[in-house]
Amino acid sequence: MYNIENTLNNINENIKQLNQNSKLIQDDLNLIKKSLNILPDKFTQIEDIEKSIIKYENYAQSNNLNQTTINNQKSAIRGFLVFSKGIINPDTVKNYLNSNDKNTWKSNQVKALRKYIRDYLKLGNWINKFEFKKDKAKIKKIPNVDELSQFCSSLHFPTWLIFLLTYNSGLRIGEILALKVSNINFELNMIDASNIHKSEIKESWISFFTDQTANLLKQTISQITNIEDDPLIFDISYKSIQESFKQVSENTGIKITPHLLRTAFTEKCTEANISEKYINAFCGRVNQKIISKHYTDYSPQSLRRQYDKVESFLVLNFKN
Repeated sequence: MYNIENTLNNINENIKQLNQNSKLIQDDLNLIKKSLNILPDKFTQIEDIEKSIIKYENYAQSNNLNQTTINNQKSAIRGFLVFSKGIINPDTVKNYLNSNDKNTWKSNQVKALRKYIRDYLKLGNWINKFEFKKDKAKIKKIPNVDELSQFCSSLHFPTWLIFLLTYNSGLRIGEILALKVSNINFELNMIDASNIHKSEIKESWISFFTDQTANLLKQTISQITNIEDDPLIFDISYKSIQESFKQVSENTGIKITPHLLRTAFTEKCTEANISEKYINAFCGRVNQKIISKHYTDYSPQSLRRQYDKVESFLVLNFKN
């Protein structure tokens, strides 16, 4: 009897020890998963699409994402949720991405869905398996001055002014749309975009605009009523700008996209024999650490001297 009782006690102790060891092993596995960012796959269904998008916007803003980027992400997220009827799983994502043949579109959608599904909803890393290489770049035809002038003159306000600022500065459309009155310095005709990107991969520094554009920009800013609140200069969406460019391209037969203006600016800088490092600074392609280390080269005064070389190349025969 004693032996049986002793054996049972030993078994219970062994079971207890095994349970403890199992818990320790599970804890270690959880730590490893956390370290490797391995999360369990989860799926869900969104009942109120607009409410979820609003909550995501608040989340993105709290993480200092640029508002233009947020707006683009919201558009992609809404498109997916409407398509999938709010059901979020690998099959609905796959079917949504297969609804468009362009890899560039797919790549942009996946970037937004990763932020929403993986980072905000925390449904795991399964969304990471969807990867698409952007379509191969095509040889770009850079419009000449007459074509640029005709295209710009065919746009409505404020799109034509955004056209001029983008073409003059080499900045991205999103950066132009994020400009506030305080970002403009008319003494140097300078745009200070250094604080536009706070937690993204993209960089931005400073660039400039021509005297021609300065006069038009002054008129626009003078009509802003709440200027003491430092508002955005432009109240228009990136999608509206894209639609305007598309419509004018069809009407004039001159195909120009917002991004092509950055390329046109780069070409003019090259014609003016400006060094590539300064062109990259204008276009926001220089790391802030490099700027800090070599500030003398990238100071507003130094960059203004470089811009003086190209300004005459950027003047258009614009009629508004």
